[in-house]
Amino acid sequence: MQQSAAQDTTPGARIKVAILGGGPGGISAAFWLSATPALRARYEVTVHTLGWRLGGKCASGRNMAVGGRIEEHGLHVLMGCYQTAFQTIRACYAEWTPRASSPFKVWTDAMTPQWQAAVEEQAPGVTPPLWAPWTFTLPEFSGQPGDAVAATDTEALVGLMADAALAMLDANLDPALAAQLNYRPALALLRRLASSPTMQNGSTEGIDATRVELQGAAERIRSRVIPAGRPDKIDSATSASMGTGFPDTLNRLWILADLAFSVGLGWLCDLCARGPSAYDALNAQDFRNWLGGHGATQSTMDSAPIRALYDLTFAYRNGDASTLANGSMAAGVTFRFVMDMVFGYRHAPFWKMNAGTGDALFTPLYQVLEARGVKIDLFHRVTGIELSADKSQVGTIRIDQQAAFVNGRYQPFVVVKGLDCWPDQPLWEQLVDGEQLRADGVNFESSGDTTSAGQVDLTLGTDFDLVVLAVPPDVIEAVAPQLSAANARWQSMVAQSASVATEAFQLWLAPGLDKLGWTSDATIVSAYAERFDSWADMSQQLPLEDWPAANAPQAIEYFCGCLPADALPANPSQDAQAWLDASIAGLWPAVAVPGGPMKPGTELSRYCRANWEGFERYVQTPAGSVKYRLPPGPAQFGNLYLAGDWTLTRFSGGCFESAVESGSLAAAAIAARTI
Repeated sequence: MQQSAAQDTTPGARIKVAILGGGPGGISAAFWLSATPALRARYEVTVHTLGWRLGGKCASGRNMAVGGRIEEHGLHVLMGCYQTAFQTIRACYAEWTPRASSPFKVWTDAMTPQWQAAVEEQAPGVTPPLWAPWTFTLPEFSGQPGDAVAATDTEALVGLMADAALAMLDANLDPALAAQLNYRPALALLRRLASSPTMQNGSTEGIDATRVELQGAAERIRSRVIPAGRPDKIDSATSASMGTGFPDTLNRLWILADLAFSVGLGWLCDLCARGPSAYDALNAQDFRNWLGGHGATQSTMDSAPIRALYDLTFAYRNGDASTLANGSMAAGVTFRFVMDMVFGYRHAPFWKMNAGTGDALFTPLYQVLEARGVKIDLFHRVTGIELSADKSQVGTIRIDQQAAFVNGRYQPFVVVKGLDCWPDQPLWEQLVDGEQLRADGVNFESSGDTTSAGQVDLTLGTDFDLVVLAVPPDVIEAVAPQLSAANARWQSMVAQSASVATEAFQLWLAPGLDKLGWTSDATIVSAYAERFDSWADMSQQLPLEDWPAANAPQAIEYFCGCLPADALPANPSQDAQAWLDASIAGLWPAVAVPGGPMKPGTELSRYCRANWEGFERYVQTPAGSVKYRLPPGPAQFGNLYLAGDWTLTRFSGGCFESAVESGSLAAAAIAARTI
């Protein structure tokens, strides 16, 4: 069956924009392209996305058969530095009219701020492995995430870093040792230079003198505490003066100081007063290698904070996280991201959602877009994108309509505790032949599923004028080979994009977090044992699940990590169990057999999944890859725009912020276009 929308031939007809993909990038593009009455009068926006829900990698679902539990693709925590993302969330909630029973009325109802995080440090040479949390408590900053700033200038953040390093050293060192190391003048110079108006105007005045001071202070510290030829050990006399053992507080202090001096030197040598192109040049290097090039010791480069950075961004070749040697992150965008993450946030550095990511973010976005008149076509799988006859623009979009609807329209939500939520599977009763589709095991989100209720061919000039492509390169490669064949720059973008499969599981536990034996207050943790190296307590979601009172869990815990390419096809349930048996005792000794599995009765429920499909894979930013990314604006073909965390953005990395920023940039580019 061929379907086609009727062409609007009336004078002043709106420009038709087809957005392909319902993840954060595509929905951000739709949101900002319909943000005002003037834009809605000019553009007719339609979102086409596969399956029964929005969200892409951020989609979540409610399992109505098991306590209305929240089932996520992985672990999603928003950073307080996600400026475009929070601007979008705040604007959406300000416009949203939720149902009267909804527990979410304003955006702060849907989010819990978090000021603490921890990385796990492993004692060297100890069998079985011995771990200890290294907890970081970050300060509360003024404002709210998403507040407008004059410009997130890295120079100001470097100044904050210098202040933090100075305070850290002053607070932890004996005054006599501090005087001997004489680091204060160097950090004070760095602070003044970072805030200097002349430097910000492109002057290099003072850079050389500051570099000399900083190098001297760094060398005094390193020579005082790190014996020659033994970069992995602290000088015994210094250690003895401050205390020893595992974890070694002094060793941690020196790692942080070494990081501060290495980052400061790197900024001075490679970035200061050199403009945006300097970051582009830096992206050819791996972040750890860049730190080492500016004096960071091997123990610093292998430390738990650096490991956590690579773990949280799944930054390992082929998903092999067994060694940091497999890690690769472009240094320029990583430096910018780390500075913003630690010093550039508003209010709190981390924000955890009080319901599923889909419930907290994509429910209000869907309902606001629907109220604006944006059409959202669920169950629309893009199967082909073809160019016009002259190869200058997209001419045809081929779509499988995956299902037909009993009442002609699909209503996507279930209600849990008064909140409109996305279910973990289609609402089969609304689909034609829904019970048979369910019995057949149809999975509308699987690339191997070809279920179709008909084909929809969208044609240029009739069904669309402009296209926003908001699916990742792994999907683009499959559905749009003609674009790569027609354009070398496009071909390079697709070929050089790197992605990795991930694996995750969630546990619902009988005891609360305080009964697990966890020794720190922090509940966002990374750099732990592979394969599930990152963990967060998400028990703040319990009030919005619907468990029977007699068997209600007291804690919800999320774990995730890379899924190595050589482990496919994955068995996520088996993988989770093997990891729990081997590693959970190091985190939760009170509910585990020493060195072994959890005790019976601890776990009430479990959800496991492997994310290896093209749209689910995490997009990486390895060294040397950023130069191949394309910006969201007109992308090599005249009517084609891009949205997603695989495009060129401020962070150019796999995160919610990059995807939302990309969508907003695509919308801005379209709005600025003259047709």
